[in-house]
Amino acid sequence: MEEIGYINLVESMTGAHVKDCIINGNEIVIVVKEGDMGLVIGKKGESINRVKKKIGKKISVVEYSKDPEKFVRNLFYPAKIEGVTIEGNRALVKSSESKRLIGRNGKRIKRAKELMSRHHGIENIIVEQV
Repeated sequence: MEEIGYINLVESMTGAHVKDCIINGNEIVIVVKEGDMGLVIGKKGESINRVKKKIGKKISVVEYSKDPEKFVRNLFYPAKIEGVTIEGNRALVKSSESKRLIGRNGKRIKRAKELMSRHHGIENIIVEQV
């Protein structure tokens, strides 16, 4: 459970509440409680840079939301999203930057699917180019 170690480290170094953590090769994805994004990043990025230096891996931070549509937007930030529609256990995401949403080798979309499944029970994310 390497994830628990990273969660404890981030929480102790930043004061933010971490809801989830995914390790994907040399990248760690941290999901923080709504409103704690500023704590994790810190003034001029100091907090997150201290954590990155300590861990030695790339870190992506996503702000959690109880609202599945907002959480989808947060997962793909800063990509432009024109609309999100939740239908049962799937999310339809409309964007002019579909390649950016999917990511290299589908990495970003896989990460988003895993987190949406864990937190909102949404198993499928469909990206539609607009």
